[in-house]
Amino acid sequence: MEKYRNFNCPFCGRAPEPPHPIQMQFGETVGGRCNCGAIYIYDETGRMLGEAFTEGLALLYGDNYDAAFSAPEDEYEEEIVSYDRRLKRFVSGSTGPFDGTSKFLFLRKTKKAQK
Repeated sequence: MEKYRNFNCPFCGRAPEPPHPIQMQFGETVGGRCNCGAIYIYDETGRMLGEAFTEGLALLYGDNYDAAFSAPEDEYEEEIVSYDRRLKRFVSGSTGPFDGTSKFLFLRKTKKAQK
């Protein structure tokens, strides 16, 4: 099996928009969107996934932190994609939260939440 892969959305398989700075209510983050409705946040260190999750959930709910924090867990799905900065490649499979790679946290509302 190939260890490296292209930068594709884990939900739909298409390429999302490139990462760019996003102004949020409490600061700036780096991330982007996919045409399937998913958003992603880039965590360069791979060690700030809690912050990435907070920002990502808020972005998913239109920069509305109250709606994001009150959203039931069955209203969204999440996937983490590892990125090897040294090789500039995306790593297939789970490599663990503290493996030294950057992380892209993808979030998307479930069909239940979109109704």
